[in-house]
Amino acid sequence: MKYAHPIVEAKFVKREKRFFAHCLLPCGTPVVAHCPNTGSMRGNQDPDSQVKLLDFGPDHAATGRKLRYKWVSVVSQGTHVVVDTLCANPIVGEALREGRIPELAGLGAPQAEKKVGGSRFDFFLPGPPETYVEVKSVSMGEGASSSFPDAVTERGQKHIRELLELHTQGKRAVLFFLLVRDACLVVKPAKEIDPEYDRLLRH
Repeated sequence: MKYAHPIVEAKFVKREKRFFAHCLLPCGTPVVAHCPNTGSMRGNQDPDSQVKLLDFGPDHAATGRKLRYKWVSVVSQGTHVVVDTLCANPIVGEALREGRIPELAGLGAPQAEKKVGGSRFDFFLPGPPETYVEVKSVSMGEGASSSFPDAVTERGQKHIRELLELHTQGKRAVLFFLLVRDACLVVKPAKEIDPEYDRLLRH
């Protein structure tokens, strides 16, 4: 996946109201960037961390954007972490189309945002077997281990219940964890943060 706009480096100052990241450009100019990650971002928002911002340019308002910059990644304790959760689905979608995920290859062209009853799933593969995929971006971790979620997520719990229901109907249900941290090899449920999510995942 490639961004259509240039990336600039900056220094992280603080996060405000989840959606705003105060940063300093290399020239010392303070800027406010949109933070697309609404989670707690534990361990990924230390002051003075090096960050990368997507620069929509001085005419950003003409495209309906309130802020010129969007926060896309951070170097946290020497580890590069993608904080732009909106890039997870495009990355997985591209991999599905190109057959680069062996466990999900050969199941037909992926359909995004597939509706089933009152639910919507990130991807549907016609199969056989019919396969529904829900994608989660995993940014919290330490060393070679990552964990999810970084905050209690009732929405995430709902997704697991919906996938379990599809499974009982004979469908293939996949919860796809996309690791967006360098050097991470495993992902595990963050039981200490969301015990109900852990329980459902181990169902």
